[in-house]
Amino acid sequence: MMKRIILRLDEQAPDLCAWTKIEADGFMAGGRGSLAELAAGAEGYRLQVLLPGSEVLLTRVVLPPGNRKQLLAAIPYALEESLAGEVEEQHFAIGAADADGALGVAVIARERLEYWLALCREHGLEPALLTSEVLALPAGQSGRAMLAAADGLVLVRSGRQDGFVLDHDSLAIIPGLPGISPEEPFILFHEGEKVDLPAELAPLVVEHRRVPDVMALLAEGLREKEIINLRQGDYRPQAHWERHWQRWRLPAVLLLVLLLVQTGMGIRENHRLRLYEEQLSAEIIQVYRQAFPGAQRIVNPRAQMEHQLQTLRGGGGELAAEGNLLRIMERGGPLLAAMGGLELRGLRYRAGELDLEIEIADLQGLDTLKEQMAEQGLEVEIRAATTRGERVQARLQIKEV
Repeated sequence: MMKRIILRLDEQAPDLCAWTKIEADGFMAGGRGSLAELAAGAEGYRLQVLLPGSEVLLTRVVLPPGNRKQLLAAIPYALEESLAGEVEEQHFAIGAADADGALGVAVIARERLEYWLALCREHGLEPALLTSEVLALPAGQSGRAMLAAADGLVLVRSGRQDGFVLDHDSLAIIPGLPGISPEEPFILFHEGEKVDLPAELAPLVVEHRRVPDVMALLAEGLREKEIINLRQGDYRPQAHWERHWQRWRLPAVLLLVLLLVQTGMGIRENHRLRLYEEQLSAEIIQVYRQAFPGAQRIVNPRAQMEHQLQTLRGGGGELAAEGNLLRIMERGGPLLAAMGGLELRGLRYRAGELDLEIEIADLQGLDTLKEQMAEQGLEVEIRAATTRGERVQARLQIKEV
């Protein structure tokens, strides 16, 4: 069982209030004092507040068949003729329907409801429930009860979610109200001595009970499922995060906008990079085809290019098994180019050996070329050398040492 505080407010608040604390084990303890005194010991309790019955109109509305949401929105205008103020200035709370389908409605001026809420919050109190004190009267089997207060007012509960407040001199009108009959009599609670009732009302009162503590009576009679909680709609209780939402709403919206902008920029950048990657991939394939025109199937051009280069450098493959043409040309080519008067007549590579047919100025130049290539790690064999006129034609075989 949840710990509760039932607080009764009237015009003397916040200087003097009455309340009842109900512990988890059901133990009840009454108290009187200021709201500040109550607030000092209210932590951990669910606060239920009873408002003066004279400020809350309890009535019923019969809804025709149709869309319930739309009909509920029309309730304020259905009651417009019963209200003392403008519809827009009133707060409407919805209760349960009776056996005939009539819906219970509680009406209070927004100004007064906001006043009572502000009064509680000023002392650090947040009511979970606000209702008319009339609905806290113990109704018994008949659902009807009256409380004759010491100030001359009479609280009348005429049904589970119906009731009103009269002064003592106006009680004679009760027998003439719709739905009032001796078949459903009232229990009369009174604070002082026995109350003198109008003769018209006497047949409707089945029992008189003197009440030593009105606050205890109301605390015992309050049944949350049988009342109309005014904390609905614009005034519903807010969760902890909702109470701070107004303060943090703008920063949260700005943060959300920033995240959306960053997400959009990220998506745009990813799209740009994907297009760039596709462009690079196309260029790599184009370069590969230019370097190896005979390639038929290109799956991974980068890996295939590295494999082909490795093969040409002697790292493997068929050409590596026959020698490394590129390495021979890398070492001997500059020497051939630098040799004055040398003309290349023919070239053939086979089984790791490069055969050259050259024409050179003289035999001394041929010997010099052989010595220079030997210095570069190449073995040169002069297969033939013939003098024709003033020049020498020779055939050389070159391979790696």
